[in-house]
Amino acid sequence: MKRLKTIRVFCGALMLLSMTSCSDFLTESPKGSMNADEFYKTKDGFEYLVKAVYDPLRWVSKNHDAHFYGTDLFTVPGFSDQTFLTHFNDYHKNALNASNSAIFLLFTDSYSLIQRANTCINRASSADITEAIFKQRTSEARFLRAYAYFTLVEEFGKVPLLTEEVKVPSFTAELAPEKDIYTFMVSELEAIYPLLPAKDGGQEWGRVNRAAAKTLLSKVYLTRAYKTFAETGDAQKSFDLAKDIIDNEKYTLLPDFADVFKATNEVNNEVIFSVQWSTNVELNWTGNNDYSVFLPYLQNIPGLTSKTNGVAQRMTGTYAPTRFAYRLFDRSWDTRYDKTFRSAYIANEKGTSPQFGAVNVGDTVIYCTYPDQPWSAAKKATKKYFVVNIDEYYEKKLYDLYTNFPYPGIDKFKDTKALYDDNGNLGTRDHFVYRLGEVYLIAAEAALKAGKPDVGLPYINEIRKRAAINKTTYPVLTTLTIDNILDERGRELLGEESRFMELKRTGKLKERAITNGANERAARAGYYNDNYLYRPLPYDWMRYLRNTVEQNAGYDY
Repeated sequence: MKRLKTIRVFCGALMLLSMTSCSDFLTESPKGSMNADEFYKTKDGFEYLVKAVYDPLRWVSKNHDAHFYGTDLFTVPGFSDQTFLTHFNDYHKNALNASNSAIFLLFTDSYSLIQRANTCINRASSADITEAIFKQRTSEARFLRAYAYFTLVEEFGKVPLLTEEVKVPSFTAELAPEKDIYTFMVSELEAIYPLLPAKDGGQEWGRVNRAAAKTLLSKVYLTRAYKTFAETGDAQKSFDLAKDIIDNEKYTLLPDFADVFKATNEVNNEVIFSVQWSTNVELNWTGNNDYSVFLPYLQNIPGLTSKTNGVAQRMTGTYAPTRFAYRLFDRSWDTRYDKTFRSAYIANEKGTSPQFGAVNVGDTVIYCTYPDQPWSAAKKATKKYFVVNIDEYYEKKLYDLYTNFPYPGIDKFKDTKALYDDNGNLGTRDHFVYRLGEVYLIAAEAALKAGKPDVGLPYINEIRKRAAINKTTYPVLTTLTIDNILDERGRELLGEESRFMELKRTGKLKERAITNGANERAARAGYYNDNYLYRPLPYDWMRYLRNTVEQNAGYDY
């Protein structure tokens, strides 16, 4: 299948956003001195405009803080004494507030995507394109706009609902009710999915297709099914769409979970929609950060300090799986632990350790024991490397010598082609948005929400079967609950799904992360309250408005 390639291209200026695009399907720069308005009326110009809509998806998808921190599966590494519990993860007001930069960027990047989509849709009618291309390309833009609104409404609640191109600056805003935004998303996605090509429709890899639109619509229906404004049949509609994808869209679960994440296998029969990145960093501007943010910061340790391209890659220590997350995996039958985590950190250069002496390339420097197999102090003492037990993961420095907090990092996003970068931003691999493994779990949850748990059981068990060491003797679930669905999502989709949005949808954030103590830091901090189910509207947006909009409850401004 032809894969969309990224280059840096100037697409002209549009009001309120830069149209300089690193979109994934560009192959050449536009030539000549034609102005932007005239250029976008041409066939080639309009195609560049469509491609520009995809670019902000990169920034929306790599902004992880609001999706992971404070949940049952992710925490921040570092000391966890009360004086240190002042992080976003801990729901501390000095971090989780209207001035938080990650929240601001999630908000503004989402609206950048929406503005570009609206511009594309608005200008399509005057472009020199066929009716078929008009329907397909505007449907792509409408999908991406709906995707941005789904993120916005679940993170922030009431937000402006903009459906037209902004041509002049506006300094007033009106917040639309969540119900209206859901009505809009459902209407849009219902209208466009029949207009999009099937998996084998000949379009470039990375473009929106019919299955992607059905997947998003299924998630929107499922999420609305939990709301006070739910409509009759939402859960059943979600299930029907998920089942239709599984039965009819020609995707398959790969036999081996590890194969889904092989760097040479990004274009595979399980991936429905992915954000495109490139091995050419000039075409990426920066790059994907999945490979770096889930691995511990270990750069100061002898043997692990190399910054040479091709030898070492940045590990930023931004997100650490919780002890609860590690314990979800039962290695007696489930193969996914070793296919998800990196337990050993190997020297990439020679060094001298004050504790262990000479360190050679290829030596083990740090070993994180399995959660159910901690080592005794005596056994640790027999090794010439650091050994870290689960009670020490992500909270204990290595013998108080280095500012590092080791833990088994998520290794399924490993990127051997990423160049060294201090911010861990030069990743080359695609970011999976939707894959068939998740669709099976959507089907299971939708069936449960529709009151048909027995219908949902085969779908969750199929995911467990794929993960099993023995496909005939794995533990088959006989009862379906929200908690065992969320547990399975944790095993299958760790680091892929927006865990915050999953827990918010199911009403399980407080119970799992705080009450049950899965997020030990956040539970110990004691700052959580249900106002935090909505993020604050960004101060650096609100302060430029000439009218007053209501800030979400629980935030100072």
